[in-house]
Amino acid sequence: MASSDDVGFRCFVRGLDRETDENVLKEAFSKFGNVIGSKIMRDGVMGTSRRCGFVTFEDEKSMRDAIKEMHGQKNTTGFVCFVHRLDRDTDAERLAFAFCMFGEITDCQIAYDIRGKSRGHGFVTFKDEESMRDAVLMMDGHERLMVAKYVWKSLTEIREFLDS
Repeated sequence: MASSDDVGFRCFVRGLDRETDENVLKEAFSKFGNVIGSKIMRDGVMGTSRRCGFVTFEDEKSMRDAIKEMHGQKNTTGFVCFVHRLDRDTDAERLAFAFCMFGEITDCQIAYDIRGKSRGHGFVTFKDEESMRDAVLMMDGHERLMVAKYVWKSLTEIREFLDS
């Protein structure tokens, strides 16, 4: 979870909003102590945020305080549904278009491999739960894509499912 080295005490942060940049991350954690660095992990092909990063503190106490208070906090920006069995040429814009009739979409992303090719699945985030549930009910079993029947409120829960 954390390590110390010559540059300070570093902790891993996940579940970030797509729009979070290094300055926002640094500001969010500076209430715990002197932040000497922050880094957002980005997709090597697309350059988009991987929604995780690192915060480096000057001292161990600040890092431990941050971990203690921030650990387990969930992304509350919307309701996420996992979409799989996508055509390999489907991009985020086409995926969002397919789901926009169900409600306001706050984010839409396709998972890519290291070569920049689609992995055949993605995530659609709706502003409200009702829109997400309507999308799951109406799109499940669609000929070209399949919406998982699981209902998640955070990307962390989805990643834990995918890792299992």
